[in-house]
Amino acid sequence: MRQILFILFISLSLSLAAAPKVYKKVNPDGSVEYSDVPPDDTAEPITLKPMQSISLPPLAPAQASQPAPVKAVPFKYESIRILSPQDDEGIRSNNGDFTAKGELLPSLQRDLEHHLQWLLDGKEVPNANGLTLNLKNVDRGTHQLQLRVVDFDGKVVIETPVISFHILRVSLGGENIYAPAPVAP
Repeated sequence: MRQILFILFISLSLSLAAAPKVYKKVNPDGSVEYSDVPPDDTAEPITLKPMQSISLPPLAPAQASQPAPVKAVPFKYESIRILSPQDDEGIRSNNGDFTAKGELLPSLQRDLEHHLQWLLDGKEVPNANGLTLNLKNVDRGTHQLQLRVVDFDGKVVIETPVISFHILRVSLGGENIYAPAPVAP
């Protein structure tokens, strides 16, 4: 019964806006009926409060707005360094093989077409494109090493200072530095 009354009340509420008068009737069992048509002479008219309404201002025509241009902030690396060998370090390697390691923060931006470049004695090491560089058969003596990040135009984005290191290899066929010097007669 309550559901029927609720549905009736809701449907009546929706039609109240258009109805000029509403009538209320109390049945002998105590139930209440509402209608816009008087069911009989016992129904009494109800005066409704006017419905609240608001008037919205008219909408302005939509303008083709262009978003503000976003200034592109160029990407900047925080740091780059050669972890090993250390500057002025001696590396004992009889075959001249050793590994150099670098560090780049943040990581290499390949989407910006950046790549790594190792320089040994001022010349680019071919096929060296990672932070680890394996060198083979490097001559003994002092060498310079540098690590760079280069963009697609070949412009250096960031680079390490040039470091020096020394390859120490056994010399075959040289004079024996441990033998006593010949004594003159």
